Amino acid sequence: MNIKSIKNKIWQMPFIVISLIMLQFYSDVVLAHGERAQQAGIRMRTMYWWDVDVQPRKAKIGELVTVTGKFMPSSFWPEHLASSEVASFMNIGVPGPAFLRMHSEVNGTPMVRSTRFYRGQEYHFKIVMKARQGGRYHVHPVVSVKDAGPIIASGIWVEVEGKRPADFKNEVTTLMGDTIDLETYGMKEIIWMNTFWFIVGFAWLAYWFVRKDPVILTRYAYLAEHGEENGGKLISMRDMIVSALFFGFTLVAIAGGYFWAQARFPNTTPLQTGKVVTNEIAPQADVLDVSVSNAVYHIPGRAFNFDLTVTNKGNSPLRLGEFGTAGVRFVNAAVLPGVKPTDETDPVSPDGLIVDAPAVQPGETKTFQVSANDALWEKYRLTSLIYDPDSRFGGMLFFYDDQGNRYYHEIGAVMLPDFVDVK
Repeated sequence: MNIKSIKNKIWQMPFIVISLIMLQFYSDVVLAHGERAQQAGIRMRTMYWWDVDVQPRKAKIGELVTVTGKFMPSSFWPEHLASSEVASFMNIGVPGPAFLRMHSEVNGTPMVRSTRFYRGQEYHFKIVMKARQGGRYHVHPVVSVKDAGPIIASGIWVEVEGKRPADFKNEVTTLMGDTIDLETYGMKEIIWMNTFWFIVGFAWLAYWFVRKDPVILTRYAYLAEHGEENGGKLISMRDMIVSALFFGFTLVAIAGGYFWAQARFPNTTPLQTGKVVTNEIAPQADVLDVSVSNAVYHIPGRAFNFDLTVTNKGNSPLRLGEFGTAGVRFVNAAVLPGVKPTDETDPVSPDGLIVDAPAVQPGETKTFQVSANDALWEKYRLTSLIYDPDSRFGGMLFFYDDQGNRYYHEIGAVMLPDFVDVK
């Protein structure tokens, strides 16, 4: 690589950046629905989300918006992925600083710190936010897992009316009794500090650019062409002196900034890194034994078929009303009539679950076939599971008795693809 080729690549960079920016305008999947970006196997076998709701769906700036729902870490958690039982944090995913999080809790435990979410246990969450900026936002509950990243639920659109007024305040009272506005607190110091280091960095770069000798990438090309043994003349004694002066000045500035901050803000509280223990909730009644077999995804028909063996240990007949996986819901219209998507992005199929058997009677064990059939498999990129090296699925079944009581049960197995178009 010579100096000429380096210069050509530098001239090409603006065109590459412009192309990437233009690509964003034609990438609707990435822009709005981040839950589709994760691998199907991760979404299906990490967190099960249900009863997720946001109220109100329309709000004004300064009003409170509450996000509620339930989730359960999967018992079939992928072995290659860090577990939620190590360290997890309940959060909310919104594009930009559109809301202020006022309160969050899981099973009644405040979620100011991290915690552990154990596999197979049910958790109820509540997050209260204040609308801060006008716009239309896709709001996602998120569980951030250490070393694994965010595990997100399907989003719900929230519309915030108006524009943020200039006098919008986010006031809190400190432990010292002072009332401060977090929207503007410390802004003067932030501006001055960033300006100072920008000037220092610009001066450092400017020194090397005003030289007549080749700089930065062209220096690298020179060394690659002539060898390191002939590159010593690129660094003069003046360069070494200037570098030492910059280095010493930087150390003095850092030390001075530290002592100034200690004097300016004498009372501080360190960031808290401990974990809290989340309250446990009473488990549901043990009325079901469920096992799954012969799980096949029929590719031409976009249908997921599997056999269920269900034992009813309760006192009422049970019917399968819903199958949920990766935030997508397939509903049995015969059990749950009238279910409709809340908007055009709600991942629910109102009649996508077909069950070839009636209710399972008390004390009865019955085997029947279930089919989850809808284009949502393709739309939410769940069919990519068949190309994974570990094509296992996970999901939640929801059964209902005659009184409308709901009972869930987790299932998981290997999913086999079927490429044959049966007519």
